[in-house]
Amino acid sequence: MPELAGISMIGSYRPERVVTTEELASDLGVDEEWIITRTGIRERRFANSRETVTYMATAAAHSALKAVDMDAREIDVVILTTSTFLAQTPAGAAIVAAELGCHRPGAFDISAGCAGYAHGIGQAAALVNSGQADNVLVIGSEKMSNNVEPGDRSVLPIFGDGAGAAIVNRSSAGHIRRTVWGSLGEYSDMIRQETSWEQFRANPDANSQPYVKMNGTEVFRWATTAVPEIVAEVAKAAGVTLAEIEVFVPHQANARIIDAVARRLGWDDGSVVVADDVRRTGNTSAAALPLAIDDLVLSGRATPGQLALQVSFGAGLSYAGQVFELPPVAEAA
Repeated sequence: MPELAGISMIGSYRPERVVTTEELASDLGVDEEWIITRTGIRERRFANSRETVTYMATAAAHSALKAVDMDAREIDVVILTTSTFLAQTPAGAAIVAAELGCHRPGAFDISAGCAGYAHGIGQAAALVNSGQADNVLVIGSEKMSNNVEPGDRSVLPIFGDGAGAAIVNRSSAGHIRRTVWGSLGEYSDMIRQETSWEQFRANPDANSQPYVKMNGTEVFRWATTAVPEIVAEVAKAAGVTLAEIEVFVPHQANARIIDAVARRLGWDDGSVVVADDVRRTGNTSAAALPLAIDDLVLSGRATPGQLALQVSFGAGLSYAGQVFELPPVAEAA
């Protein structure tokens, strides 16, 4: 087969602090089972002040590079996918590239909410296949705990922090198939920032700091109906049937959505390995897909080389997905 873009390695970073649902429930004044029943999440990681978006991104990328014995100077492009790097300029990717010791790479951020990483993989594959780059680093890094209002019981229990990084380059196997992506701006109010930074700056006394807000019931209804259709579209674009998929890596939004989507696809019978890292890591937005792959491989539930389909969705509503062979992952430090 011709050499085309594939994922050669995934590295990850999980913050030190584990926050159990029992602890969070006590802080929020609700019962632990109330949260678990609605989300399926039993614990998540919250980053400390040292563990910034760029710190976690750098650590995850370093893990991947070390695993394949690649010098950071070989990286041509760094893509950071995040919605929680709060500086509008410069791009967080440039900071990460400098921390890694890359040599004058292209470096830019992608803001597509939870779907950012899958967008980044699509961009990286296009850069490699077109000859614009040989080695591309795609990183999803999020510090969601900074962007969720303390005490918001409808949102706070869902999210967690972390980072995952993928090295994309040419290979004779493990090809990334055609990316399917899209957006539904008419539903943008379902997952949003409230208030805007402009409103907050104009009158900070009357407006709270901008936080992530969601219409959870509407997101659940949309996802459980639309995501199976998107999955079918991703498989078709890749030239494979759903019966050929061995591993399904859905966005780790919450366990109830994952279970419902798997059931609609007929993959709740064990015939397909379904990632469920959300139960232990929470929804880490743009970091969710690589962290879920890391969990699957390190736990032994899935094996590098298996045919996988990943799909993610988030604010926008934006979505993206692709079929690829499951890559190896760096051992946890």
